[in-house]
Amino acid sequence: MVSLVNQIAGRAVASPRPNCQAKAAIRVSRLYTVLVKSHSIQQQERTQATEFTAAAPKTQAPAPAPRPVEERQQGSAPSVRINVIAKSRWANGIPPVMGAHLMASGEPAPISTSKGADLGGIPHAFHYADKEINADVVQFTNADVGAQGIARLVQQAAEDAIKQKGSFTLVLSGGSLLKGLTPLASIKGLDWSKWHIFYVDERNVAHSHPDSTHKGAQEAFLSKVDIPAENVHAIKEGLSVKDAATEYAGQILHLSENVIPKTSNSPHLPVFDLILLGIGPDGHVASLFPNRDHTTGASEGIVLPVDNSPKPPPERISFSMPVINAAKQVVVVAFGGGKAEIVQRALEVQALPGALPAQLVKPASGSLTWYLDADSAQGLHIQHWEDKKAFPRSS
Repeated sequence: MVSLVNQIAGRAVASPRPNCQAKAAIRVSRLYTVLVKSHSIQQQERTQATEFTAAAPKTQAPAPAPRPVEERQQGSAPSVRINVIAKSRWANGIPPVMGAHLMASGEPAPISTSKGADLGGIPHAFHYADKEINADVVQFTNADVGAQGIARLVQQAAEDAIKQKGSFTLVLSGGSLLKGLTPLASIKGLDWSKWHIFYVDERNVAHSHPDSTHKGAQEAFLSKVDIPAENVHAIKEGLSVKDAATEYAGQILHLSENVIPKTSNSPHLPVFDLILLGIGPDGHVASLFPNRDHTTGASEGIVLPVDNSPKPPPERISFSMPVINAAKQVVVVAFGGGKAEIVQRALEVQALPGALPAQLVKPASGSLTWYLDADSAQGLHIQHWEDKKAFPRSS
């Protein structure tokens, strides 16, 4: 305290004018008197507080009740605990049209009346599965052993179907899958007369064309077995792709339910005994390509025309996804290292709905199985599949 007074006095005495020095001395004297009294009062209050604390019982007094908000708000300055909202910068209230809602002309943009997907407007073509999909994964040492596995699978499915309803329907996909069917021709004792062959997709070309799935199946095994010609159901040549799809659907619907039963619920889809699917590098199955809402996302129809295939030839027909999912058995076949990446993505990565059509294969009442070899399964982490936090992944 004395030091503070000396500092003030030193600055006052240092003034060059005598009158100022005299006045400053008076002010210093008064200030000293005030500080001495203040210091004495503070000392007395501390002494009283100490005595009161020592005499008080050792019990903790209850905390005082908080004052009402109205009481805290009284006074010249608001409490720091009260959020004071500044006055709006708009004197007449928030304007009805903000700058972002103005068109380039300066006029207010019209209120949108469009509706989003699934909100009374255009529905989404694709949806996430509403339940887990159960699928078996069978891994063979190589493609040759895998082909033998396919032959045994088809043999068992044929025997079961013929015993149950007197006929067997086998649906084939094109591409590399057909080469794996050759061992079928060497199986003895099969009743080929009860077999019916269909194609899950077919190129709209002549039966003799190198791209024809029917031609590939003939070369792989059909020409080596005794399936009646009328039981091999190929598309009709020389039609537009739309007419070809309609005509092929007619062939299917023309057969009795002893050959192709129908689902009990509407729209009463055909139920095939066994569908063998390949898978493309983009995840397409049959000729259902990624993000094609009119084909891959179609919820109606048996056979669909495809007139803009991303791989040649552009015109094809294809079973719809609902028909594939109505089958008793669906087997996706992927052999070779060239399939490793798409197999890993299809089985371990949850893609956006429609981005990987193979993930839309989920039989309603039937079974789903993947046939792989060591090369196509090399990217999988099967030992960790039971970890629900790790799979399915999003990337």
